[in-house]
Amino acid sequence: MKKIMLLPLAALIVGGPALAERTKTVSVDNDRVIGTKTITRDGAGNVVVDGDITRKSDGATASHDYNRTRTEAGWTASGQQTDFKGRSRGFDYQRDRTDNGFEASGSAYNRRGDQYDYSAYGTRGENSRERGRTVTRNGDVVYDRLDNASRVDGKIVRNTQVTRDPSFRPKKRIKPLRVKNPKPRRFRHDR
Repeated sequence: MKKIMLLPLAALIVGGPALAERTKTVSVDNDRVIGTKTITRDGAGNVVVDGDITRKSDGATASHDYNRTRTEAGWTASGQQTDFKGRSRGFDYQRDRTDNGFEASGSAYNRRGDQYDYSAYGTRGENSRERGRTVTRNGDVVYDRLDNASRVDGKIVRNTQVTRDPSFRPKKRIKPLRVKNPKPRRFRHDR
């Protein structure tokens, strides 16, 4: 009986440090660049990433910042990257749970100075689902998508409507600064 009661207590004691804040720092120093990236996680879903790298040939610097914070209804995220030429891009994003789905909104800008705004939602009914996404670039709608799925007479009926400006090509989200470690090249020798 004592063992059964002590197991949950031991799990709480061992599990406590797992929720503590953890920081990891990655450094690079080679013949081309020198820099560090620090990642801090608090165990509650909050993440902070700071990275800076300097090119040795001319002293130019590049940086990356990323923050993700859990909220009562969802989470928020923001990030910014600056390259060696001083050009920046960044984003802000928020996603919240609703009673029957989610709502999301955000904005971003690229190195050319274009401003993007994003809004999305998702709802779930007893026999249906709906998702919508809209992206504007400098105030003009460049992407609009509406997905519906419903169950009718035991069959699932799907409907998708998409409007996309041909010049709009979605990019992946900003990723933390990746420090590339050069690997020696292997050459094949003719035998």
